[in-house]
Amino acid sequence: MFKNIYPLFERKRLLKKEMLEILRDYPRDIFQILYQDYSNGILAGCELETTDGSLVVHPGIIYYNEIPYILDDDWKVSYEATGKQSYLKVRFSDKTAGIGQDEYLSQIYWDDRIPDDSHEIELARFKLQSGARLRDSYTDFFDLDTEFDTINRIYSPYASVGKHSIYPQILKKFAEVLMQHPIQNQWDYPFCLDCMKLQTAMPYDEIRTYLNMRLNQTAKEYRNKEIYDGLSCILSEAGGKKDREHRSDKGDRKLLLL
Repeated sequence: MFKNIYPLFERKRLLKKEMLEILRDYPRDIFQILYQDYSNGILAGCELETTDGSLVVHPGIIYYNEIPYILDDDWKVSYEATGKQSYLKVRFSDKTAGIGQDEYLSQIYWDDRIPDDSHEIELARFKLQSGARLRDSYTDFFDLDTEFDTINRIYSPYASVGKHSIYPQILKKFAEVLMQHPIQNQWDYPFCLDCMKLQTAMPYDEIRTYLNMRLNQTAKEYRNKEIYDGLSCILSEAGGKKDREHRSDKGDRKLLLL
């Protein structure tokens, strides 16, 4: 049967084991029910900011192997200009037994190795040139995929039902740009409205369905970069690529000198 048991802590009453178990299990049970069908990925928060030679990871939740990992305070990670593709990622450790508790721990760090899906999740990637400043803001939708000196969130997996999704701000920015132009396709309007309402990641299946219908594809599956490329194609067709040529080499951006 359905139930909701709330322990009452009253003066002169014994503190029972069952009362503490309810406090321990209730949040975990709720979480497992709500997200039982979700993929690994960022569930909430984890926004990034650059400051004084450091990347700041803001509070958030990552869902990994059915365990929520919670960052409850800002975390700074120092970075360097190597000119190579670098990856900011989270490495998850095996469960360890602490004093009276099980511990699920992780490490936030960066290096130049592609994240290992078996025990890591990518938060972002960047390729910082010597003498440049790492950017955490974007001039337009197409700037999200700038090769040098810019935080790239396109490849970061976001927890979603069934299969991981893409960074919600990418979809919001897509909708903002597309809605500035006359809507000529019946699929655009409802999809853009859903994008603009996003608080968490959009389900992957909704994105896949939209792209397949919009781009006349048949049962195609998409990786995050392919999702971004498909959205870019739609914006280009709609005239959203204002005064910007296709740049085969996105490394021609001017350096932002320190």
